[in-house]
Amino acid sequence: MAHIAGPTTPTRHESGAKRGPDVERLLALQAFNARLVCMTVDENSYQEVVNGVWKVMGCDFCSLFLHDEASHSLKLVGSVGYEELDPELEISLADSASMHIQAFAEEYLVHVNDLTDQYGIKTLSADLRSSLAMPIIANSGPVGVFDFGSREVGAFSPSEISMCSMLVDQMSYSLENIRLVNELSRSRDAVIRGMALLAEIRDSHIGGHLNRICAYSKYLAEALLDRPGYSEVTPTFIDTIARSAALHDVGKVGIPDAILLKPGKLTVPEFEVMKSHTTMGAELLEGLMRDYGEYGMISMGVEMAIAHHERWDGGGYPEGISGLDIPLSARILTICDVYDALTSRRVYKGAWSMEETMANIRENSGQHFDPELVKIFLARPSDLQAIQNQYPD
Repeated sequence: MAHIAGPTTPTRHESGAKRGPDVERLLALQAFNARLVCMTVDENSYQEVVNGVWKVMGCDFCSLFLHDEASHSLKLVGSVGYEELDPELEISLADSASMHIQAFAEEYLVHVNDLTDQYGIKTLSADLRSSLAMPIIANSGPVGVFDFGSREVGAFSPSEISMCSMLVDQMSYSLENIRLVNELSRSRDAVIRGMALLAEIRDSHIGGHLNRICAYSKYLAEALLDRPGYSEVTPTFIDTIARSAALHDVGKVGIPDAILLKPGKLTVPEFEVMKSHTTMGAELLEGLMRDYGEYGMISMGVEMAIAHHERWDGGGYPEGISGLDIPLSARILTICDVYDALTSRRVYKGAWSMEETMANIRENSGQHFDPELVKIFLARPSDLQAIQNQYPD
């Protein structure tokens, strides 16, 4: 049996009988299989898979690496037990001393029974005494490697290796599903972002505006993570707002050129038409969801499209809502949009300095903008400048 980290406390059935380690493993395996079937498909799923395998096997170490074609490496996407491991670790495919690379390249398991007798083999921890690296094989070939490790020499018997192999086979189907769903999601995001870019091009914003808006929104959302009062801000929220911010002005595709591109001040009737880009954008995105189903990026895009011209004091449009009635995503976007508009050059104005822009936003805090968000957004000017430098016009 593989070494189990720490003592195991027996539990009892309702009948009072003790459950042995084999029963515990069977229950863990059952739970793992059920989780593979129903787990949410996102980047966090990888760590869930690792946690599930670790609970079944009870070994000291587990990790999952996936092949990254762009960097020609195996990238760490989840681990248990390797407390000192860099979460951004990549192992080059050229590193023949790595067990993981050997398993990936040969498409066969690599088992080292006693690492103290081996020289020239790179390991993920100095505490490892025995290790097992197994390739994850999909229809297209190897896609990654899963490893099992123990602090004990000879921890992996033939039966243990068979169990590990079965688990890796089971997870390969789920990992392939995650990959395909992520690939579809990226393709869908690209199409939606292209639609948003068309709206920006018509409005002559063909530089880094969309990239900056998304980056500013992500920056502010990240600053809210774990703050009291912002329970809705999760890693998923941050990822979604970083993508959906690009959709806020998508309704401008329905505004006539004579109004959208007018260099001078708009008349009252023209401004009413311009204001309709908020509702048109929301209706366009809602139509996509009616036709093709719910999607987090589009759902948040609806919020931002319709509410990014609302004001904290209720003086905005199209609905005149105020304060916390304005969705958080739109309150974030409003600050980011104005900041970028003021610090960017347009055909009708020059770019304001950061100091002038920050002063203007502070002046309108509590009127146009959520005052708490203003303080947080402006707290680190160097980060804002870094975003502007990263995505120039």
